[in-house]
Amino acid sequence: MFKVVYHEVASQNGSHRLPVILVDVKNSQSVTTMFLANTGARYEKENEEGLAHFFEHMVFKGTKKFPSPKILAETLDSVGADFNAFTSKEYTGYYVRSATSNFTLALDVLSDMLFQAKLRQSDIDREKGVIIEELNMYQDDPPAHIADVFEEMVFTKRSLAHSVIGRKETIQSFQSADFENFLRQFYAPENLLLVIAGGIQALCRDESEILSQVETMLDKLQDERIQVKNAVPKLAGANPTLIAQKSFSKQKFKLINKATAQAHFVMAWPAINASHRDRYALQVLSTIVGGNMSSRLFNKVREEHGLAYYVHSDLEFYHDTGFFGCSAGVDASRAEEAIKLSKAVFTDLLDKKAKISAQELARVKDYLRGKTLLSLESSNQLAQFFGLRKLLREETVTVEEVLKKFDVVTIEDLDRIAQAIIREDELRLAIIGDFKNEEKLRLAMS
Repeated sequence: MFKVVYHEVASQNGSHRLPVILVDVKNSQSVTTMFLANTGARYEKENEEGLAHFFEHMVFKGTKKFPSPKILAETLDSVGADFNAFTSKEYTGYYVRSATSNFTLALDVLSDMLFQAKLRQSDIDREKGVIIEELNMYQDDPPAHIADVFEEMVFTKRSLAHSVIGRKETIQSFQSADFENFLRQFYAPENLLLVIAGGIQALCRDESEILSQVETMLDKLQDERIQVKNAVPKLAGANPTLIAQKSFSKQKFKLINKATAQAHFVMAWPAINASHRDRYALQVLSTIVGGNMSSRLFNKVREEHGLAYYVHSDLEFYHDTGFFGCSAGVDASRAEEAIKLSKAVFTDLLDKKAKISAQELARVKDYLRGKTLLSLESSNQLAQFFGLRKLLREETVTVEEVLKKFDVVTIEDLDRIAQAIIREDELRLAIIGDFKNEEKLRLAMS
């Protein structure tokens, strides 16, 4: 299907080393060049909330070779390349998707962005307004806002509670020195992963040609800002056998009373981390419960009872924790009913009368196979598929190995993990809407 090769490239003087993944797609004439950084919102101190995301913005504001946003954009636009970036709680990514003939340019631009960004105070001050407007827009989006509120509630006093965008007071406080320190700590090559996915054969006669270009890039990194090798603290606590109840705060309910067109809620139980042995089984279970339009949640809550405009399962894996539940948008006057019914879809999994059938399991496995393959049609998606597994979990599995992990899941596996996670006393709920009686919503959880 795809040829995937893992390398580690060192500069000639040995000062830097960079892990590299090459994903060759036969007959492709495009290539995605992507840097993934082992940093995100959870690595920030409380007074730095939003810094990783703000830094992502700043690398587009001018570099040593491309001193203005206009020059940088025109350089890539002139060859028809797509380019963007993204920040999450545990990683940040930067990519250029271009014709294979423009790979050298893509690598040159990206490396200059990450290692030679200007980080001018005037640009920082101007961008503060942009990010605050982004924050306002996000807070005006009830489904996105309540998802953030839920994580703030369950991860109270932990860095996972940090909003990726940040808070207005922290955004306003950032100075050039904050970004210089952030770059020095998190953007040494040793804390990055370079993924090159697409037409490798069209790009070069031999993989060594690409690796030689990467080596040359590393040899040029003389900026004092990146002389400090990887100083990123290793995340501890990943346990392949543990359900993550202890990582959640004691608070179990949060209401944001706000006039909205619909009420929106997130309810979930503490679940498992990204390295847990049952990760793939829980993905199968999540799909059965609410992963598509033939799922139990969709049919019960929306189709049979007409209680929700949207309803779907939620499954989040972090390095050391995670949660499993659902989100829904409902008429506020029927929110209690929707909460009760949604909860029942999960608790019914513990009842032998609602036992998952062999046909249901087979259907979901077929769905996951098809969905996974469809999600890998672009070089950008392939870069993230292989890159994030390597960056976050040191996984070097093939696509077929991932599909096999879904295929071997049994009904017994699903029963076991449902019994372990879906516990009455561990359910959490966050909801936003115009409500007069908070207690009724609390009672709907029980």
